[in-house]
Amino acid sequence: MQLIIPYDSTGCSMESVDTPSYEKIAFIAYNIGVYESVQKFGGLITSGKISSNTDVSKVAELLSESIAFYDAEMISQLINAMLRHRQNSTIDRITAAEVKYVMNQLKAVGVSIP
Repeated sequence: MQLIIPYDSTGCSMESVDTPSYEKIAFIAYNIGVYESVQKFGGLITSGKISSNTDVSKVAELLSESIAFYDAEMISQLINAMLRHRQNSTIDRITAAEVKYVMNQLKAVGVSIP
């Protein structure tokens, strides 16, 4: 299936995107969430804001205030590196365009992705 997106993130140009399968969409969305969590927790831990003594409510507050960096190319490469080490995977490769498609769909339904 092919989807025509009337404008890109800059509000310009027409682009044509092959819609990923539902399995790929779910897999990519899940991995975007994992990427975000690892990035936020890692940043808070390495900056010393979270330690073994930090209570759960403070961790939740810090996570809600943290910002994650999203890059479709980097996320696709991380996912593909993981997929290369898995056997019998129904998904063999993810493209940056597919990641960008899923990120745009998540934004469209109100998920906060800068």
